[in-house]
Amino acid sequence: MRLTNVMMTNTTLMHINRNMRNLDSIIRTIETGKRIQRPSDDPIIASRSLMFRTSVHENEQFQRNVDQGFAWMNVTETTFNNINKELLFEIRNLAVQGANGDNSFAEKQIIVQQMQALFDQIGHEMNATFGGNYLFSGFRTDEPPVFTSDNQRSFVITQHFNLADISREMSFQRVVREGGIGMPEPVSHNVHVLKLAFTGLSGVPVVPGFEVREYSIDDANAYLPPSVNDTGLPVLHFIPETGELVLHPDTAENFPREGVSVTFHKQGFHKGDINPAVYFTSREIVDAAPVIPAGTQLIYNITQYFSRAASIGTVMAGGVEMLEFELVFPPYDTANAPDLAPQLPPGAVIDGNIVRIPAHLFETQFNISVTYPIELDSPHLTLPDPPYTTHIMEDLRVQGVQLVRALNVNGVSLPLDQMELNRSFDMHNQNIEYEFASRTRIAVNSLAKNVFTDKMFADFRRFFEFSDAIHLSSETDLRRHFRDLGYEESAVDNAVVAQLDRESSIATYGMHRQFDNMLFLIDRHLDNSTREQTALGARMVRMELIQSRLEEDEVTYTLLTSDNEDTDLIRATIMRFSAEALFMASLRANSGVIQMSLANFLR
Repeated sequence: MRLTNVMMTNTTLMHINRNMRNLDSIIRTIETGKRIQRPSDDPIIASRSLMFRTSVHENEQFQRNVDQGFAWMNVTETTFNNINKELLFEIRNLAVQGANGDNSFAEKQIIVQQMQALFDQIGHEMNATFGGNYLFSGFRTDEPPVFTSDNQRSFVITQHFNLADISREMSFQRVVREGGIGMPEPVSHNVHVLKLAFTGLSGVPVVPGFEVREYSIDDANAYLPPSVNDTGLPVLHFIPETGELVLHPDTAENFPREGVSVTFHKQGFHKGDINPAVYFTSREIVDAAPVIPAGTQLIYNITQYFSRAASIGTVMAGGVEMLEFELVFPPYDTANAPDLAPQLPPGAVIDGNIVRIPAHLFETQFNISVTYPIELDSPHLTLPDPPYTTHIMEDLRVQGVQLVRALNVNGVSLPLDQMELNRSFDMHNQNIEYEFASRTRIAVNSLAKNVFTDKMFADFRRFFEFSDAIHLSSETDLRRHFRDLGYEESAVDNAVVAQLDRESSIATYGMHRQFDNMLFLIDRHLDNSTREQTALGARMVRMELIQSRLEEDEVTYTLLTSDNEDTDLIRATIMRFSAEALFMASLRANSGVIQMSLANFLR
C-alpha cells in the first residue's frame, strides 16, 4: 500500500494532538484540583458527586434545624424551671403554711394573696415567646395561652372531664333564712364537683347523659343535688357564680369510665383567663353577621348524645332489643343528598323523629352519639335572622352544630364561608416538629393545655374565689341585726361575740380544709408539669445525640466528596511528567521524518 505524505502528516498530527489533549487534561486536574471538568468526563464520578453534595447540603440544613430547635427548647426549659422549681414550689410552701392550724383566719387570707400573686406569674410565664411566636400555643403561635387584657370574644367551648377530675372538697355559702329575715347564715358542705374553666357563662352547659339544673350560690339547695330525676337521668347542679357542676355522691361513684364532654357558651374574658383557642376544641363566634341571600336553604348537622336512662321505649327488631330515643328536630330528607346521610352507631336506624339503637351498645358505652342533618325551619326554632350556630345549640340543647350545606333558590350550593363566619379551633395534633434527618422528626414545643392545664387553672381560680367569699360579718352589721331581732342591749354584746366566734370557727376550718385540698391538687399539677418537663428533657437528649451524629456525618460526607472529586496531586504530578515525556517523545520521533520547516508549514 502506498503511503502518501498527506497520510503520514495526518497520522503524525493525530498522535501529537492526542498526547497534547492528554497532557492538557492532566494539567487541568492539577490547576482546578478536581478530577473531572464536566459530567461527560466521568459520569459515575459526576453522579456520585451530586449524591454526596446533596448529603452535605442536607446535613448543613439539619444542623441549622438542630440549632433552632435547641434554641426553642432551651427557652421552653427555662419557662419550665421558673414554673416548677420556683413558682409552683413556692406556692406549695405557702399552702403548707396555710394548712398549719396555728395560723389565724386573717393570716390565712394573707397567704392566699401571696399565692395568687405567684399564680398570676405562672400565667405570664406561659405567654413566653420565641422569635415573636408564643411557645405553648401549638400551631396558633399568634394566640397567647393566657389573655393579657380584658376582651369580649365569644366562644362555644367543649371541655372534657374524666373520673379523676371530680374534686371532693368543702363548699361555703351564706344562705338567707326563710323570709329573708336576719343575717345570711354561713353553711358548708362536703361536695363532689367538676370545675369548669370559666364562670359567667351564657346559658346552662350541655352535658350528654345528664340533666343540668342551674342554681344560684345563695340557694340552700345549690350543693345538694339529687342522684337522678324522675326519668332516671343523673342530675348535675350548675352554679354560674363559681363555674361548678355539683354531683351527688352516687353520681360521682357511677361516673362514666370514658368521661363526659361539657359544652358551654362563654362571652367576655378577663386578663389572666386561659384562651379557649389554645386550650379547647372550640368555635369562636364572630360579631359580623353572615351574608345569607334571601331564600337560602340552610342545612346543619346536629349531634345528640343518648344514655340508656333517656330511652322512651323498647322494641324488638330481628331478635335484637332496640331502645328508642326522640330526636329534638325532624331529620332532613337525604334521599337526594346521600353525602348527608346520618352518622349512626352500628345497627341503629332512624324512623321519623325516632332513633332506635341496639340496647347491647350501652353495655360498653355510657353515651351513644347520633349525628343527622336538619333543615333550618324558622317556625321550629326561636332564632335571630340570620342565625348563628351558637343560637341553634342553645335553642336545641344539643352537643354539636355544624353548617354543612347552603342552597340558593335554584338549588345551587353556595360557599359555606359566606354563610358561617365563625372560626373553629381544635388542639389535637399541634406538635411543631423539626426534621433532623431523613424521616426523623422531633417535636420542639410543649402545649399549654398539658402544662398550665385548664384543670389547674380551675382549681386555683376556685380556691381564690372561695377565699374571697368566706369572710366574717362586721360587728356593726351584727349589732344592728340583733337589735332588730329585739335583743336587750346587754345581750347584744354576748350575741355578737358568739356569732363572730362561730363564723370565725367555720371560716378557719373551711380555709384549713381548702389548704389541705390544694396541697393535694398542687402536688398533682406539679407532677403533671414535671412530667412534661421530663418529656422535653428526653427530646433534648435525643437531639444532642442527633447533633453529634450530624457532626460526624458532616466529616464523613466531606471526606467522601473530597475522595470522589478532588485530584490526587501526587498521582497527577507523576502522570503529568509521564504525559509531558510522551508528548516530547512524539515530537522528537516525528521530527526525524518530517523537517521542522515542513511541519510548521503543515500546522
